[in-house]
Amino acid sequence: MSYYAVDFGTSNSLLNYVSEEGHISPITLDRDESFVLRTLLYSPEPNVWFFGKEAIKEYVNYDGEGRFFRSIKKFLPETQYNGTIVFNKTMNISELVGTFLKEMRSRANLITKKNVENIVLGRPALYSLNKEEDQLAQDRMQKACEFAGFKKVIFCPEPIAAGLDFNSQTSGEKIVLIADFGGGTSDFTLMKIHPGKYSQDDILGLSGIFLAGDALDGEMMKDFIAPHFGSRFEYTIPGGNNILTFPRQLLKKICSPAHITHLRQRDTWEFLQHIQKFSLTPEGNKNMKQLFTLVECQLGFPVFNEIEKTKIQLGNHPSSLFSFQYPGIDIEEEIFSHQFDLTLTPAVTEIMSTMMEVFKQSGLQLSQVDQVCLTGGTSQLPKIRQELIQLFGQQKIVEYNVYQSVVNGLAQYAKNLIEL
Repeated sequence: MSYYAVDFGTSNSLLNYVSEEGHISPITLDRDESFVLRTLLYSPEPNVWFFGKEAIKEYVNYDGEGRFFRSIKKFLPETQYNGTIVFNKTMNISELVGTFLKEMRSRANLITKKNVENIVLGRPALYSLNKEEDQLAQDRMQKACEFAGFKKVIFCPEPIAAGLDFNSQTSGEKIVLIADFGGGTSDFTLMKIHPGKYSQDDILGLSGIFLAGDALDGEMMKDFIAPHFGSRFEYTIPGGNNILTFPRQLLKKICSPAHITHLRQRDTWEFLQHIQKFSLTPEGNKNMKQLFTLVECQLGFPVFNEIEKTKIQLGNHPSSLFSFQYPGIDIEEEIFSHQFDLTLTPAVTEIMSTMMEVFKQSGLQLSQVDQVCLTGGTSQLPKIRQELIQLFGQQKIVEYNVYQSVVNGLAQYAKNLIEL
């Protein structure tokens, strides 16, 4: 019985093939022979889909017409998210995710020359702190896998998978903290690493939070970029004396690439167009016009793509220039690393607090950890690293297979299933 081990991520997705004999093979998924397929979907017309880097290319070719989806994993635990309309057809979250997984499976089948119907799928330690929402997210993923053509679906927590991969490359017995900082979640597993097979008793603590790379990008948007899109807009209603400001709830949507398009909903759109008429300053009027262009031209992805680039540059430079030009939008904002660190402090503090849960569960002290294994793209952020170094010391921090560790561990999990 063969398996596909799939790491379906908020930002990137990967797949390994595990043969009936237990041989593991990474599968190239993108058109440029890359193992990483960016978790992006684009539909320019009915029943036509593009994925990964190709989705970005075609989005540009079609001048942003159609529907572009990024960070769809974030919707899984949202009870009120019933779906979205794609060319007059309502698609629920399982169908959207399933469309992406189906493409992954199809591309892998072409390479393996097999019709693989079994999947070991990674999942965050917690999709949500709410148990019902967490189960809802997994149920939706189950349906997405079935939509993609998988008949047997086995879930494995992503940080445990990272631990299994780390275990396969180490010798001796150690207490290891696996810290998986992804695009959508930050997950932590405190586990005992040793030669031989994994058992449930080796898991000493497990915790996670739906706060990671995308949310940190959202913090940059909120404090530095959103003012150019009206987040500090002030207005007065005729006949009133009070100065009113841009609604906080709508600001949250601007700060999430997955939710910007929701501003186009009729009631919200009419409200924004109405309040723009009563701007107190020409600058406020200009910023609202830029917001309308952002939403109407579906520029959420390119704007957040530029935010991510700026965030990466700040990791190696004292400042970075966020620059975005488009007909109707002209933004240049210099951001300093010390300012960005202050912006990130509350979110990083919350992430670290979640990490400490594994020590409460296990009863172990931080000093008893032999190594801290970092994985996931957001682990590259200096602010995160500084916090971990302060807690554990530089000598214990290990960077390990930043992008491949989870999918490799899922493959190890599948191999163990075959050997049973």
